[in-house]
Amino acid sequence: MIIEQAQSELIYYKEKVSYSNICDLFELNFKKIFRLVPLLPSIKNDSIAVKSSLKDLYLICHDKSPYTASYSLTHKTKTQGKIIYRPDILFKIYFDAKLLEVISICKDTRINNSHPLLDNCSDFAFQFELNLFMLRWLDYCLDSYNGAKWKQKKEKKKKINLL
Repeated sequence: MIIEQAQSELIYYKEKVSYSNICDLFELNFKKIFRLVPLLPSIKNDSIAVKSSLKDLYLICHDKSPYTASYSLTHKTKTQGKIIYRPDILFKIYFDAKLLEVISICKDTRINNSHPLLDNCSDFAFQFELNLFMLRWLDYCLDSYNGAKWKQKKEKKKKINLL
């Protein structure tokens, strides 16, 4: 855990973004998601982390195979009669490579439509930014939901296409 904290500090303060930095982020995010959800490889349905003083934390399973899976880790908020998922982060886990890659954040509704890297999603800096956001989100979840009980959610869900 101390090694993870040191890695996080190095990543947060990197000045130059490189392929190596992004791979470090993918690996660190993988370690953190497994600390938060230890039984992740066996989860095929939506699950909820319940902790008495906090909003439920939803792990939504979009796609699952033996070597990869795509999930969202989010809160559900009901606003004006609609359910909104925040943060809206779609990520992919590569179980064999031990990596977590953020696929999209708020894909359908761009929060920051004037972002300078918006038109070049393959840019290292943009990938770094997406995965750094995931790192911070996982840090928050680990601090807040440590010891939470995960339970399976029986709910109809819509399928999404992943490219």
